[in-house]
Amino acid sequence: MAEMRQIVSLMLSGEKYGINIMDIEEILRMMDITKVPKAPAFVEGIINLRGQVIPIVDLRKKLGIAVPEESGQTRIINVNIKGKKIGFVVDCVDEVLRLDPEVIDKAPGASTGTNSGYIDGVARTKHGMIIILDVHRIFNPNEASALSYF
Repeated sequence: MAEMRQIVSLMLSGEKYGINIMDIEEILRMMDITKVPKAPAFVEGIINLRGQVIPIVDLRKKLGIAVPEESGQTRIINVNIKGKKIGFVVDCVDEVLRLDPEVIDKAPGASTGTNSGYIDGVARTKHGMIIILDVHRIFNPNEASALSYF
């Protein structure tokens, strides 16, 4: 039997997404973000977290999703991508789910364009569909290079 997958479910503009729990370092309440001139449009800026400068990416902007008003539920999810800490702004974080690999399908054909390789699969749950993101494939090489300057 295949091993259960644990994902953290989150909301982006009313849709459920998930990130592998092993890719997440911590989840923070929204905080003041320092703007950075000439940063890519999806980069909100930087934060100082315990003496470390971390670039903050609005995951909704990065994925081309509408950005709702910030709420008390807005969170920053810190992930580690190839040794680099990056914070993702999300609408809210729901829960940790243990998913049987049987309920996870490959990304649908309509989403397999060149810039959607970051979709790891789609989970069918009793609460609806959850799009599982692969944080290691969200940024193209140029974007990853731009983020490495922070």
